[in-house]
Amino acid sequence: MPRTAQTSHDTQALAPRGGGGGWLKALIVALVIAGLIAAAALWAVHKLGHLSIFQSSGCTVSSPAGSMSLDLEQAKNASTIAAVGVSMNVPSFGIEVALATARQESKLHNLDYGDRDSVGLFQQRPSQGWGTQAQILDPVYSTTKFYQALLNVSGWQNMSLTQAAQAVQKSGSPTAYAQWEQFATVLSAVFTGSAGAGLGCTLDGPTFPAQAKGAGALLTARGQAVVNELRTEFGSANVGKVDGIAADGRSFGVTVPSSISGTAASARGWAYANWAAAQAETMGIAQVSYGGKTWSASDGAAGWKADSSATAAAGPVHIVMVG
Repeated sequence: MPRTAQTSHDTQALAPRGGGGGWLKALIVALVIAGLIAAAALWAVHKLGHLSIFQSSGCTVSSPAGSMSLDLEQAKNASTIAAVGVSMNVPSFGIEVALATARQESKLHNLDYGDRDSVGLFQQRPSQGWGTQAQILDPVYSTTKFYQALLNVSGWQNMSLTQAAQAVQKSGSPTAYAQWEQFATVLSAVFTGSAGAGLGCTLDGPTFPAQAKGAGALLTARGQAVVNELRTEFGSANVGKVDGIAADGRSFGVTVPSSISGTAASARGWAYANWAAAQAETMGIAQVSYGGKTWSASDGAAGWKADSSATAAAGPVHIVMVG
């Protein structure tokens, strides 16, 4: 028996050592696989990162005065504020005052709440004679009322931006508007067109049902809605004729009034073009072309790209609606 036991003991002693090393091999394999997966993920992000599904929605607004980031609603509302200013022949400084005010009061969001009964872009109060709540929540109405009040302030053009804004708003923080002066300068230059192609927007990828034009109509309902809104915000007298309408009614051109020429005409065209890009998310605009450049909703973050097929600055702003 002792011999047998010894033999058993010897057998155990001769068993190969390091039998637990299998876990180390498995760990090494797992790390190699994880590394390969990480490398593949980095490659995919590098190759596909330009797609909107890999990016947050929003806009970048750029002019010689700087570059600002906006969410989609802010860009849409800023374009409306500038357009209404154009419709009322408000000087650029007045448009800057309005944009800075709306940024301070509502962060450029059309709020249905606020301090006491304040609502809207400018947090105007029905109880203070600005209109009904429903009226104030219409951005065109509230912006018009702001400009009317500003234009009635004696000497407003000789004031600082924050003084002019405070003369209208009568805020408890009278100097708060000053912090948005550069912000407003950039947005005003882009949305009045003086900065040219200054807008890039990544959309949320909205979907719209297919739409054919109605009997006797030249445009689809969505296309007509864009034309109607353009005329409402800029004013009918400040928008030229609609031409170059495609047979399916999904694309058309908008011209600058013939009474405008030179750099002013080019700026007005860019005002229409940047407005259309800012409105694309909610109105179903797929593409805008002007001044030899094109903005596309499918690659909006890239901004305005050179396009030999796009109309020159003297031509119409060409708008294409989604299907």
